[in-house]
Amino acid sequence: MSVSATGRTGRRGRLKGVSLVVGGAVLFAAGLFVVVTGTGLSGVFGMRVETFGHIQCHDTRAEKGQTVWHCFGVTPAQQRANDAERKRVAQESLRAHVDGTPERAEFQRVRILFADHNGRTDPETITATQVFDDGRWYAHSSTLVGYGMIPLLLGAGTAAWGGYLLRQR
Repeated sequence: MSVSATGRTGRRGRLKGVSLVVGGAVLFAAGLFVVVTGTGLSGVFGMRVETFGHIQCHDTRAEKGQTVWHCFGVTPAQQRANDAERKRVAQESLRAHVDGTPERAEFQRVRILFADHNGRTDPETITATQVFDDGRWYAHSSTLVGYGMIPLLLGAGTAAWGGYLLRQR
């Protein structure tokens, strides 16, 4: 009489294969999300995409062709609002002797992550995606796409390996 443990090993192998497929799919989806955000295809998926001007990057250590983590920019709508506010302050300053001095107009800027920088001057414009409402803005850059390719490829490989293990059982 012989005892076989095939059922027990088969179940454990199937569970391992399924977990690898599910984990790989999640990793693949996360990588795909980052790649889509970095390439600018995010507008197709309903994410907000804007082009910013008046860019200021405060990183002076950037070399040619590097990505800067934090830059600040202004959308065209913000530019129009800022110009209108400056105009209002200029008109109000004409009446300063009667009402007092008006407050100075504030220049609103938006924080942008992963902006490509040439190392000498700030870029003219940056196109960026806002993933969540009132969230951070991520510039469309090759660095962001590169970071997204890592989990994308690892997820695809993990899911494929899990599928292979499932087919073996």
